[in-house]
Amino acid sequence: MRAQIRLVVAALICTLAGIAGCAPPAPLPSTSPAPAAPDVDYAHVEESIESAIRSGSAELDNVRAVLVVVDGQTKIAHYRHGFTATDHEHIFSATKSVVSTLIGIAVADGLIPSLDAPLADLLPEHRDQMEPEVAKVTLRQLLTMSAGFAPYPSDDDEQSILAGKLDLVGWAVSMGQDTTAGTEFRYSDVSAHLAAAVLLSSLRHHPATRNQTVLDYARERLFDPLGISTRPAYEDLPMTKNSEFDRAGFAWMRLRDLHLGGFGIRLTAEDMVKLGRLYLDDGMWHGKRVLPEGWVQQATAPSPVASYYGMFWWRDTQWGLPLFAARGARGQRIVVVPDRRAVIVTLCLTATDTPMSDGAIEPIINDKILFALR
Repeated sequence: MRAQIRLVVAALICTLAGIAGCAPPAPLPSTSPAPAAPDVDYAHVEESIESAIRSGSAELDNVRAVLVVVDGQTKIAHYRHGFTATDHEHIFSATKSVVSTLIGIAVADGLIPSLDAPLADLLPEHRDQMEPEVAKVTLRQLLTMSAGFAPYPSDDDEQSILAGKLDLVGWAVSMGQDTTAGTEFRYSDVSAHLAAAVLLSSLRHHPATRNQTVLDYARERLFDPLGISTRPAYEDLPMTKNSEFDRAGFAWMRLRDLHLGGFGIRLTAEDMVKLGRLYLDDGMWHGKRVLPEGWVQQATAPSPVASYYGMFWWRDTQWGLPLFAARGARGQRIVVVPDRRAVIVTLCLTATDTPMSDGAIEPIINDKILFALR
């Protein structure tokens, strides 16, 4: 039943818990000028990517785009099966990295007082539903997946949330935690949805933004400055397989007034590159500051409970190259490699009967692209 619900709704829970075990500890990625990359035959690398896809498991045929951009120059733009630079796909949990980015901007804008503010202050409309331990959970703990919340709702609770019988945020804060906040890494879509709810609540409680949605704010402060097209936007939950969501251009799933924080954004591969380049360049875009100074290092630094995770960004080292990444189910990746001034993006078909398993894309990225950049 749960698997069917996840597929039908594009999952109100898109869990990537297995990734935590496969991402080894890594040193803090550097944002300082890096040594030049070795001479790379990118044409050969592109050929090897396609060869690996064709000779690999059938699920790899879902790959639609592989992009490699070095120092702002596109070295590989490998599109497959008629997919183009203007086609969108669901980036699943890479949505979390977008939400983290918006949180960083909102703190700098004065909408959110601090990453260490507790939920009792950040979600005052739900304060009465919180047990004392939940009330003390901080936004930083949500972002580092150390808040202790369950990964996702139960089957019954999920159906009640979708039917409008339960409020997602009220349910989340009233259900309590599975583990004590701040003690261990626990990958949780619930935590990500709560982070989005904190952003929405902060917008509503500020006179300058009280009428804005999370998408409105994202357009003004992130998407429009980067030239990411978001109009028109599909904002409903997909209720059937091969729904309008799966055929849309830009989209961001919204459950009533809340744009989901755990998954739900559709972007192009070029859009994903822009987000990666923004982080590669310490929040600068064509000479203008989009992210607060120091945010990139803060967001991608290791958390106190998991050296392989920052604030909705994964950390890793491959072939001696530190990297950080936005990772979504079914092969969606934005990989930033500071020491090579490189951004790697993969975008894969999601509305399929044979979706990509979570780790299937890693040999393409690690053994073909990062190996060449080592």
